[in-house]
Amino acid sequence: MQSTGRPADIYVIDDQPIDNIIFKLLFKKYDDRLKIHVLDNAEAAIEDLKNTASNAPESFPGYIFLDLNMQKMDGWQFLQEYERLGFNKLKRTQIFILSSSLYQKDLQKSQSNPLVRDFISKPLRMERIHSILHPA
Repeated sequence: MQSTGRPADIYVIDDQPIDNIIFKLLFKKYDDRLKIHVLDNAEAAIEDLKNTASNAPESFPGYIFLDLNMQKMDGWQFLQEYERLGFNKLKRTQIFILSSSLYQKDLQKSQSNPLVRDFISKPLRMERIHSILHPA
């Protein structure tokens, strides 16, 4: 959570409808004050972030949970565009890769990317949400 006492905005970017329903339910169960924005593709997420950065920068997300394997624009392309647009300089958003991928290459690539806070294997669990939103 952010230090302002205001719950952080959270973006979930994933093209799997069932995963999005589960993520939203988990976050709301954890804290129903959280503002969850679910986007089913990376291009829509970039457009939404552009709009938020221009019109309501205080609502720029504190956390982004990003799937790697999506149609059109994948998670890696999203990260490139995120950096190109300078969003990483706007706010220190914590970006977590959410993936069912077991490829070591994806794990290593996420660990070497300075924009990525951590790699989380699906499914996301309540304990992990707690450790992210309330780090020790």
